[in-house]
Amino acid sequence: MQNGNLVFGGTRWRCLLVAAVATIGTLWTSVAMATITQGDFSVFGFFETREAGHWGEGSSSINSTPTTQVHPTLTSTFSIPGKSFGLTGGSFDFNHWDLAEMRQLADVRPDYHTVKNYKLLGRFDTLFIKDADVFAYYRPWYDAVGTLKSIGRSRPNTDATPYSHSQSNDSGLTPQPSLQNEYFKNDLREYYSQLNFTDNFSARIGKQQVIWSEADALSGTEVTNPVNATWHGVYGAESAEDTRTNIRMVKLNYILPDFLKTANNELEGFWIPGDFQGAGINLQGDPRNPYVVPAPFGGGCQFCTTAGTPDGVFPVNINQNGQIINSRAVPNFDPKAMIFIPIGPNSTKAGVACAKAGKGNCFATGEFFDFHSINLSKTPSNSIENSEFGARYSSLLPIGNGLQASFIYLYEFRSALGRTCAQCGPGITGNPAAITLAPGTFLIPGKFLHGKPRAGVQKAGSVELFTTTDYLRNNFFGLTGTYYDKDLTDIVYRYDFLWQPKINVAVPAVVDPRGGEWTEFTRWIIAADRPTYIPWISKQHTFLTGQITETWYPDRPAFATTPTSAAGKVRELQSLAFLAATNWLMNGQLTATNTVVYDIDNNGFELSTTNVYRYSRNVLFGVNAQWFMGRSGRYTDPNLLSGYQRQNELEFTLTYEI
Repeated sequence: MQNGNLVFGGTRWRCLLVAAVATIGTLWTSVAMATITQGDFSVFGFFETREAGHWGEGSSSINSTPTTQVHPTLTSTFSIPGKSFGLTGGSFDFNHWDLAEMRQLADVRPDYHTVKNYKLLGRFDTLFIKDADVFAYYRPWYDAVGTLKSIGRSRPNTDATPYSHSQSNDSGLTPQPSLQNEYFKNDLREYYSQLNFTDNFSARIGKQQVIWSEADALSGTEVTNPVNATWHGVYGAESAEDTRTNIRMVKLNYILPDFLKTANNELEGFWIPGDFQGAGINLQGDPRNPYVVPAPFGGGCQFCTTAGTPDGVFPVNINQNGQIINSRAVPNFDPKAMIFIPIGPNSTKAGVACAKAGKGNCFATGEFFDFHSINLSKTPSNSIENSEFGARYSSLLPIGNGLQASFIYLYEFRSALGRTCAQCGPGITGNPAAITLAPGTFLIPGKFLHGKPRAGVQKAGSVELFTTTDYLRNNFFGLTGTYYDKDLTDIVYRYDFLWQPKINVAVPAVVDPRGGEWTEFTRWIIAADRPTYIPWISKQHTFLTGQITETWYPDRPAFATTPTSAAGKVRELQSLAFLAATNWLMNGQLTATNTVVYDIDNNGFELSTTNVYRYSRNVLFGVNAQWFMGRSGRYTDPNLLSGYQRQNELEFTLTYEI
C-alpha cells in the first residue's frame, strides 16, 4: 500500500500508466537525447543517484548515571532521575559522519500535443479549442537509508523503534512514519491539460503549480503550493519545482490589450475545488530521519524567570530508563519520552532528607509519567465547499524603463492555529480516574502508554494533553514584480510584498491559556540580479544575485514564539539576506553556484555550493554542500541556521539523461 491506494487504485495506477506510455514512446525512438520526440509526442527525463553524508552530528560525551530509587518512609518509593550522556558536534566537528541519503530516482516528463489548429489528433474538429497539450511529471524514488539503518539517525537511550515496513504510528509527540511512506515515493507530481481557446485566452486543468512570485528565498507571495521539506530538509540542494506540493485546480489566463501606456497586461485566476495539501511548509518531525527539522523544543523561555515556571511547557525529557536526555531540539527527542513530577520529599541519593533540591547532593524526588499529546481536529475535507481561489493582474507600467508589477489576491487554507483544548474536562480522556493538572492536561494513574515500567523506574501512569487546530481560509494580498535599471546600474531589481491579516503564533499560558493567537504578518523582499564579468574567475559573465528579506509582525503578541516550538521568541522585525554567484566554467561544461545566507539578527549563516559538470551529452556529475556556521543554539532563530549546525551535508550526484 502506498499513499493510501492499493495496486489498482488512484495515484499508483495513474503513475504506472504514465510511466508505461513514456516508456513506449522512448522505445519507439532510435536516438537518445535529453528530449525525445516522436511526432506530436515528446518525453524528457533522466535517471539519477544521490548519495550524501552529514557531519557535525557529534558523539556522546560524559557518562550516563542510572535512576535512583529512595524510600522516605517504609511504605513510599520515589525516584531521582538519572542523566543520559551529553552531545558534542557542530560546524567544525568532522570526526563523526553519518549516512543521510542513498536515493535513486527517475524523472519522466511526457508531453502530447493533442490539438492543433482546432483538430484533435489531426482528425476531429474541436470547435472552440485551438491548441492543446497533455503534460505529466512522474518522479518516483527510493532511498536506501531507512533499509540500511533501522532506527535512522536516532541516538542511543532515546527509545527509538525500528521502522515498520508499512504501518505508520504516532506516539503523540513525534510522528513515526513507516519505511514505505518515508523512503519510497511513487509520485505523479503533475498532470494537466493546457487548453488554448484563442491567442489571448487559455486554461490549464489538472494537478499543477502556481508560480507568481519574483523572489528566490522566503518568498511572501509563493503561498499556494506548500513546500515539502520532509525528504531533503529546508536547505537541501533541491530545485524549488521539486519541493513544492502540486495541487489540483482549474487555472485561467487572459491577455489584455495595451492601454493607458501599459503593456503586457494579463489577468489570471484559479479555482481549487477542495484539495487541501497543508497549511504551510511541511517539516520532517521524525527524529529517526536524517532531515528532521532542528527546531528547539524547550529552553529560551522569555517569562520563566519572573513566573517561576519550568523552562518549557512540560519538561518532556526523560527516557524510559528514567534518565534526563538532551531533548531541547527535535532531532534529539525521545518519541516515548516521560515527564518527571516531583511529588516526593527532597532527598539525597542515599535516602537522607535534605532542605533544598539542586544544592549539593540534594535532589527532588517524584514519579515518572508517560506523555501523550492528542489533537482533536481534522484537516479540511476535499470538498467543493472548501474551495480555494486566487487571482493575479500583471502589467508593465510606464515608469522609467518599465516597471513590471503583479497584484495578487489569494483566499486559501494556509493558516493553522494550534491551541490547548482549555474547555476540555477530564471526561475527554475516557478514564474516570483522570485528574486535571492544567487546562486540557490530565493525569491518569496506572495507564502506561509506552508499556509497563522498566526495572528500577518508578512510573505511575500517563499525562495526556488535548489540543485543537483551527484551519483558517485566509486572505492574502501580494505585490511582486521587476524593474530593469538600464541607464545607471544595469541591474534587474525584483520586489515581493505580502500582507497576511492573520497568521498563527504560539504564546505561553500566561498570555493565553490555550497557547496560541492570531496576529498580523507582512513580508518585504528586495532582490537584484546582475551579470558581471570577472576575468580571473571565468571567461563568461558571473551572474550575481542578492536579496534582503524583512519580516514584520505589526501587532505581535507578548512572548510570542513560532508555532513549532514553545522556545525562544518571534521578533517583531526579522532580517535575512543572501548573496549568490553562478559561474559557467570549463567551456560551459561546469555550472557552479555558490551562496551565503546570513541571519542578521542571530548571527548565523549558511555557505552552500551546487556544482554540475556535464561529462558527456547524457552524463552529468554533481557535488553539493551545505555548511552552517555562526552562533549556535539560538532559540530566536526562525530560519534554524543555528540548529542545522549538526546537519551539515556533502552530497554527490550522478545523472543520466535519456
